[in-house]
Amino acid sequence: MALSAAPLLAVFLAQAAPAPQAPPIPIAVLQSGQRVECIDAEIGDREFETPFGLFRSPTDPVEKIVDGAQQAKDLRMLRTKRVLDDFTWLHDLSTAGQLRQLSVACLEVLAQDHQNTYPYVILEQWGRQLDPVPAKLDRDKRIAWLWKRVTGKDFTLAVFAGAKIREEVSQSSQAQNERVVSIRQLRNAIRSKNIVQRRVACFVAGRQREFSMRELLLETSIVDLLEPVRCAAAEGTHEIHAHSARQYWVRNLARGSGVNRDAAAWNLGHFGGADALNALVHVLAAWEHKPPERFRMAGRTVWVVSSPDRSAGDLGGYNPENLEVDFRHLSPDLEFLDLGSTFTVTRYGENLHVLLLEALDTWAGEKTGRDTAAWITWYLEVWLPSRA
Repeated sequence: MALSAAPLLAVFLAQAAPAPQAPPIPIAVLQSGQRVECIDAEIGDREFETPFGLFRSPTDPVEKIVDGAQQAKDLRMLRTKRVLDDFTWLHDLSTAGQLRQLSVACLEVLAQDHQNTYPYVILEQWGRQLDPVPAKLDRDKRIAWLWKRVTGKDFTLAVFAGAKIREEVSQSSQAQNERVVSIRQLRNAIRSKNIVQRRVACFVAGRQREFSMRELLLETSIVDLLEPVRCAAAEGTHEIHAHSARQYWVRNLARGSGVNRDAAAWNLGHFGGADALNALVHVLAAWEHKPPERFRMAGRTVWVVSSPDRSAGDLGGYNPENLEVDFRHLSPDLEFLDLGSTFTVTRYGENLHVLLLEALDTWAGEKTGRDTAAWITWYLEVWLPSRA
């Protein structure tokens, strides 16, 4: 029986029609609303490939696939017109799941400001969610594979691998050699000129509790010229020995030299814990006093002096084998602030004053809006009575 012309035409058109094209920038939209750039995801998938590794979402399946090309174009246009600042541009690209565009944007931002930490932070957030390691690779070889990528030349792949390795290294005192990065590798990386390697090494040393690297990380957390490295060292040394880290930072905040005090304020705000508040407020209270004034603060005498303590950054007292050095301040039941009846603070300028207020807000976990007087009042009338 002969087919009519109409069905034949329909068959021909169906065969001739091009296959549906994948979106230029395919974005998987999960049930939760999270967006992730994908390669071959399908509706219902709970794991799928991305340009930088496998993304797993066991309880959050893919709900739809959309094209993110226009969104990426619009965001770049807004950035070009300076409607978006660097932070907002990177944040919006990340929220949109634009992984490749985010990678390029982070490099552009760092090319303009190599001290900017946010590009590292936002890429590391993704790196913890992505698994770039080949599935067939044995579990005991994952750390070595990731570390090789950390020390590679590709910036984004190195940052992603560093975030992943930080999650996977062993924290146990009985750690297997296959599940850790060796101290030799960590020390070499920290001495490297590569910022990513130095940053990752600081994080990993902290996560592995490498006590033999405490002094190196303490010094790096204060004196390193690169903020992305300095901040990582602060977190690493906090994980290794939080008490000695806090004492070192308080000592440098109160009497240190120049930018060392700035770094100490930042470190205490982020990693100093509850006991950091006492030091931050006592140093803040010295703001309106000139050398050689003495005043009373919470039952303690604060003495404002003009010259810094050139030995504030000295690490001799942190070596337990150096018995000739007084390291009472490392006693776990003694704070540097309490070493004597008088707490000495070197006079400081407007920049450190602003950083102290920012550190206190960071410590509080919110933008309090308090000025110097308001913080001191809150400390004396609210905080101290609550600790009694």
